[in-house]
Amino acid sequence: MKLPLKLPYGISNFRDLIQQGYYYVDKTPFVELLESYGEKYFFFLRPRRFGKSLFVSMLSYYYDTRYAHLFEELFGKFYIGQNPTPLANQYAILQLRFSGIDTTSKETTYGDFLRNVHLGVQSFLKEYAKEEFEHVSPAILSANSPAGILSNLFAYFKDKEHKIYLIIDEYDHFANELLAFDFDSFKEFVSRNGFVRKFYEVIKDFTFEGTVDRLFVTGVSPITLDSLTSGFNIGTNISTELAFNDMIGFQELEVLEILESITQGDEAQIQEIMPNLKEWYDGYKFNEDFESHIYNSNMVLYFAKHYQRYQTYPKPILDINIASDYSKLRKLFNLKNPNENYQVLEEIVREKVVIGNLTAQFSFEKDFGRDDFLSLLYYLGYLTIAGSQVGSTLFKVPNYVIEKLFLDYFAHLLQEREQIQWNTEEIRRGMEEMALNGNPKPFMQMIQNILEHLSSRDFRGFDEKYIKLLIISLALQSQAYFIKSEREVSGGYTDIQFLERKPVEVPYQFIFELKYLKKEAAKKLEEVKTQAQDQLRQYISSSEELRRLNNLKVFVLVVIKDKINLFELN
Repeated sequence: MKLPLKLPYGISNFRDLIQQGYYYVDKTPFVELLESYGEKYFFFLRPRRFGKSLFVSMLSYYYDTRYAHLFEELFGKFYIGQNPTPLANQYAILQLRFSGIDTTSKETTYGDFLRNVHLGVQSFLKEYAKEEFEHVSPAILSANSPAGILSNLFAYFKDKEHKIYLIIDEYDHFANELLAFDFDSFKEFVSRNGFVRKFYEVIKDFTFEGTVDRLFVTGVSPITLDSLTSGFNIGTNISTELAFNDMIGFQELEVLEILESITQGDEAQIQEIMPNLKEWYDGYKFNEDFESHIYNSNMVLYFAKHYQRYQTYPKPILDINIASDYSKLRKLFNLKNPNENYQVLEEIVREKVVIGNLTAQFSFEKDFGRDDFLSLLYYLGYLTIAGSQVGSTLFKVPNYVIEKLFLDYFAHLLQEREQIQWNTEEIRRGMEEMALNGNPKPFMQMIQNILEHLSSRDFRGFDEKYIKLLIISLALQSQAYFIKSEREVSGGYTDIQFLERKPVEVPYQFIFELKYLKKEAAKKLEEVKTQAQDQLRQYISSSEELRRLNNLKVFVLVVIKDKINLFELN
């Protein structure tokens, strides 16, 4: 009997992954590519929970002198094991991690940064200065600043046999936290005299004199890259280079390989699951010329591990650990220019594709504008590259799980800024009435109540897209349906689809065609209704996908000012 695939969800130690027989998508060809690039110092940015830590762990085992005896075991079956480079197992590896820093105050932020440097250097000395550890470590570790500890270490190590490969994982994690709620402290830390810049100035000095021979830095955004590269101006940011677009994350064939294993090759299951994974977790592109898209590997592994174990979909389609990272979206919209940022939010959820210029490196000494905010959302994984237009970048929401986060926040803002209250229990009951009895009237009455409230405010201008957003945002407060807007079918695009979302079972699924009329155009109601019904009949007759939907109920919604008229298609 073939053993089930061991899926490495949550495992970021390369040695453990290989020795314990976990599945690994071979990313080792990028080791050769990095070496062939003619550069030594790299910065590589990707969203959180995308697999960066596993990649740097792989690098550390490949280059570390201590693991030469394990080279065949760890790398033999992968590309780099069969095509090793001259630098394999030639370095002392100093690895520093800056996740988990307490950013509650300036004092805790600085203290934890210092502690992480202290722990990383102490671990390094225990491995590469074993005989001298008791003698040298007190002097090296006694410095009271991160830059001081690093300077002491490099000065001690500069005449040793092996040079240092410095790996810094999540260099900006603490800065991303600070940026969202304590901008003044953020600026102080990364300023000319701040401890972050001093830290990287030390690294720069010891690359020049040769102690630090190579450097690989991972992070999420370039918000501190200005500070970092001002102190260290010889690094190369490869984050948007075409050759490295898929250095982490999964391509579609790699996702299919996982599905073939967890379904035991059941083609019907694969055909059912794959479109969902594509809508939920795919869509990332970090260079507009890359021909395909990248799946978030952690999201795919979360799904696959649950499906392998229970042969059903996980109820939340976004892992709670990942969702907690993305929950910081709300804080970001208060950064610098909240009103401008809220306009960006409306543009994103209404238009889905927005145009701007990608900021390669932020400087908070100058104004932080719309392009900077769009770029920050891109680096954090809320937007991705959709292409270009007249020299500018087209950004879009990469997939359904991220779209849901935006819509959840839109609903939150609607309550907060428009002083609207709704009862989540009432929403749940309205969605249950739809799901169990095929009756959308109670839910649509809630929407009408909100429209009536909004219409009394002089500045509120309704249109079809806005009402559609309102319907979807409220419906997503329930977990009953997979809700899609402007979904392409044969012959056109349906406005809103409420589809079954496994493992939730619903007797009824829905399509809504939405039309909006101003009050003075109310006399066109019958004409507009008839046109919409004809349009829906055409969609259904020409779309096999729609005809396959179980217990499909089809409605036309005609909104006149703030009143909803609901017509079922027979």
